Amino acid sequence: MQAIVQTSYQGIDALQLTTRPLPRLNPLAVRLETRYTPVMPYDVLTENGDLKQLRPVKLPIVVGYGFGGIVREVGRLRNQHLLNQPVIGVQPAGSNQEQLVSSLPPLLFPVSQGVSLASATTLIGGADAAYFAFKRSHLQAGQTVLITGASGSVGSYLLQLARLFHVKTIAVGHSSRHDFLHSLGAEQVLDYDRSLSAQTLSFSTVSQLIDLAGNPQLLNRLAAQLGAVKILSLALPQYHPQHPRQTFSFVSGAILPGDYRWLLSQLAKGQLTAAIQEQLPYTAVKAAQHHLGNTHAAGRILLTYNQEVNELC
Repeated sequence: MQAIVQTSYQGIDALQLTTRPLPRLNPLAVRLETRYTPVMPYDVLTENGDLKQLRPVKLPIVVGYGFGGIVREVGRLRNQHLLNQPVIGVQPAGSNQEQLVSSLPPLLFPVSQGVSLASATTLIGGADAAYFAFKRSHLQAGQTVLITGASGSVGSYLLQLARLFHVKTIAVGHSSRHDFLHSLGAEQVLDYDRSLSAQTLSFSTVSQLIDLAGNPQLLNRLAAQLGAVKILSLALPQYHPQHPRQTFSFVSGAILPGDYRWLLSQLAKGQLTAAIQEQLPYTAVKAAQHHLGNTHAAGRILLTYNQEVNELC
């Protein structure tokens, strides 16, 4: 099988397409054919060496974390009903490969009829992070939250979760994404390329700021317009608030298996919608990862594994 492998810390363009053997199936594992993997900033940071202290790894490694696929073989101690079923899950050992052996039963989730596998795959590294942030924020119905990086894979779900729980939202995004942000539930949209004071937004109603962009300069500009607010960031480990009554917290963590099942149920009910910016074949992983930094996000970028491909690009 083919896999996307990181062999150095020289960044995206050093990724390699490598043929690797498939691990043996143990009694608790399942073998699946990969259909989709989400393209995540986490991978780019790892490839650049920016996470060496937080994530020490021994190279080479297969890149990627989440996946969506079809179960083709089931270990004798696993649920045999999984055979030929669409599933999503996480693969800490690297997901960007044509086939996977998953040995983590709690982190493999069947996808119900009525939910596309592509949509379900966007939950990994998207809706899960958004739900984690929302729960940690302790926002209540009727409160207002300001969200930076709102058009990305996490922000697109955070806006929807806020709407679902009757929390008002002000989204920060590029002018080209304002219609997109409104469609996801943003009640007001802030253009970060314009003067903040010139935009008639209800800054006085904001009780919390959730930062998904990790831009200290943008946070400084926003904090100058806000009073006593709680600032919570998933992207910036350290930040010193501009106002003496502002607090800052960096949060990182995972949600529970039951939370993933709840998110899948919300997709099935139409309460949540997957925003997919584009789908590219897995051999276009370099282009896909470059798009994370070179384009204005509109949800999740997915790699696909169901096409005939030969050359890594």
